[in-house]
Amino acid sequence: MSSPWTDDELLHELAAALREEPVDDYIIHAAQGAFAWRTVDADLIVLELDSGAIAAAGAPVRAGGSDARRTLAFHGEQLSVEIEIDEAGIVGQLAPPQPGRVTLLTAIGPGPSAQADEVGCFAFPPPVSGPIRLDCRVDDDHFVTQWVTV
Repeated sequence: MSSPWTDDELLHELAAALREEPVDDYIIHAAQGAFAWRTVDADLIVLELDSGAIAAAGAPVRAGGSDARRTLAFHGEQLSVEIEIDEAGIVGQLAPPQPGRVTLLTAIGPGPSAQADEVGCFAFPPPVSGPIRLDCRVDDDHFVTQWVTV
């Protein structure tokens, strides 16, 4: 049985199929950052995202429109964190209310930090689009939230 293609045509098609497409530098840096962070929370207390908070907010995390307001709640045995994200930024509160240090983490590393006041309130400027999590230090305890995408 004879092939409709020559050997040179087949080699050309194979080379085209195996050729890797260039990857955007942003994707490479995000992947490297995510890989570097893969074990950072092994010794931390992870606060779980409350799935009911997403439904109650009336919109998914990736909601359309610049005026979309999202409320997310993360819970653990010792600490809970509620945040509201809109075009002005992120505001949040630690519960039970207490002072602490909160750092916004992104896929490429730590972002801004904020001091939670005596009632546990803190604020951040609007984050860049992509995955985020909060790193919370209260007294000698260290908590992190699950990753969410904004």
